[in-house]
Amino acid sequence: MIDQDALAKLARNMEQHAFRRGFVSAFTLAAYPIEPHDELTLHITRECDGLVFGNAEVGSTEAMKACIEALDGHLDYVIYDTGLFGDILHPDSIREWSNRKSVLLPYSDMGVWVASVRHLLLTLCPDFLLAKTVVVAKGGQGEPFASRLAIDLAWFCQDLWIYNVDEEGADQPGQRDAIFKGADIIIGASIYRQAITADDIERTGRKPIIIDAGIGTITPKAAEYARSHGLVMVRIDNRAAMAGTLFTIIQSHDLVTRVMGKGEIDGIPVVAGGVVGAPGTVIVDSINNPVQAIGIADGSGKVLYDPAGDEERRKLEIVKKEVERNAGD
Repeated sequence: MIDQDALAKLARNMEQHAFRRGFVSAFTLAAYPIEPHDELTLHITRECDGLVFGNAEVGSTEAMKACIEALDGHLDYVIYDTGLFGDILHPDSIREWSNRKSVLLPYSDMGVWVASVRHLLLTLCPDFLLAKTVVVAKGGQGEPFASRLAIDLAWFCQDLWIYNVDEEGADQPGQRDAIFKGADIIIGASIYRQAITADDIERTGRKPIIIDAGIGTITPKAAEYARSHGLVMVRIDNRAAMAGTLFTIIQSHDLVTRVMGKGEIDGIPVVAGGVVGAPGTVIVDSINNPVQAIGIADGSGKVLYDPAGDEERRKLEIVKKEVERNAGD
């Protein structure tokens, strides 16, 4: 049974926290990666660079509705995981909940975990681009995550391997040895399923970095082997990637709703925020509150910083003077 009072108290506390700090507030609703025992799990509230954000994992339609009801109007943004589509979330629900005081937007929780792995490796391992990396999966629900992670890392890593423990023929003589031999990084990418063994680590013949991306992917013997041999062994912490994702979502919404658009200043057509203007249109930094004239549109999406003729120069100067007056006010 959902504790409505606890949810309401959380919403009020976050609202007050954000108000006192002058921060934006957001809350994410994520899908359970496995069959849940509880309908709802709340996590610690955090703040980062002007943002107060919380998170919950929801396991039922009732839990989703309870969170929406409690958070709406108290927080600036309620952001739901696209992994909730199915039994918990339907298109009709989105239409039903769209008329809310808080802004309701989607995100991908799996995408956050993938980004967490990528940025951790790029920071932790300076030569990651040249390292031999093995992504280890173990069938079931770990496969989509492992596949998406491998696709993402393939843009950065020149020597990337995927090993699915449950795949038919995975233990053919010599195959496992060939995959793990010389590996610099081993990533466990099965959600809550043990996949990395001590034998796998030993097969590398090196001292690889061990990344637990699926949480619980390292067997006890493998963990003991890594500790006894002084190996770096890290469980993914997604708080940085989550904050970055929220900043991107919120800033993108702000771009579309407040910056992007077209209009006129002193009768001169202007565009902002990526809108492709007709040739000769003046480009400004924001359609709602312009404070800078950037240049002239060429009609195909490019910016001409040097006006092509007297007429374009005249229009640009008029808009510049007007927006500078606005900035001064």
